[in-house]
Amino acid sequence: MKTTLDGWEALQAVVRFGSFAAAAKKLNRSQSTVSYALARLQEQLGVRLFELRGRKAVLTEAGRVLLSDAEPLLGGFGRLEQRARTLGSGGKLELRLSVDSIYPYPKLFAALRSFGRKYPHVHTILRQATFISPETEFLTQGADLCIAGLASRELLMQPVLEVRLRAVARKGHPLAAKKRILSRADLMRHLAVVIEGDSSGEVKSQPRAPAQRTLAVSTIEAAIEAVRCGLGFAWLPRYRIQPLLEAEELIPLRLPLGGQRWARFHLFCRDGDAGGRELRELAGLLGLGRDMEVI
Repeated sequence: MKTTLDGWEALQAVVRFGSFAAAAKKLNRSQSTVSYALARLQEQLGVRLFELRGRKAVLTEAGRVLLSDAEPLLGGFGRLEQRARTLGSGGKLELRLSVDSIYPYPKLFAALRSFGRKYPHVHTILRQATFISPETEFLTQGADLCIAGLASRELLMQPVLEVRLRAVARKGHPLAAKKRILSRADLMRHLAVVIEGDSSGEVKSQPRAPAQRTLAVSTIEAAIEAVRCGLGFAWLPRYRIQPLLEAEELIPLRLPLGGQRWARFHLFCRDGDAGGRELRELAGLLGLGRDMEVI
């Protein structure tokens, strides 16, 4: 290979920062070194890559095409070098995160986006399930971090989020149509939609009366659709159904007690001290060290 990464990196910097002086400062090189690298690159390729307009370097059409091909390679080598530095300092190149599926998507993905921007060299693997057990996620899934609604007596944990669940039924459902306070007997006459999951081989589900007729589903999305279709009533995360409540498609049930429940989620770290810079960063984005939020 005739060309070098130094030449392409110099070209990218000159175009991005507008001048040889600015590129040299950003690359921590002398201006003459940057000029030589660019002259050498054009000589090796046999094509003019840029032209000077005043003090500003502007790509030619050939330079634009070739640099666009080279930039993914430059980015890949940059990530490779970062991964090597991470390994050398004892950091992690892969993080496994297990999250209960009731945990809000916007909060989760905002944290992952921020983490990915700062640590693009770290491969993040996300697993979602309902009623996950942190012990099982650490032992059998190899999780590094876990957000679960099930507390633990053995693992260190911090509450990070409390989600409000509201008892609702579809508009026109017999329970929603009643103008009085509902009784337990009223609820027992109708199907309850409950979210159910498998934790450590043991089935876990939302609280329900022993004799209550139920339809068990494994996702929030299924529970919402079941209620919207009029199959029954359910306690659903308010943040997920707020638009349906505002549109009066779903109606809050009038209960003397228990019309609103709370699901508390805890952050668990496999290493009690959240060891490793990358792990600590992600844990912090997910709420470690902050007051618990309520939505």
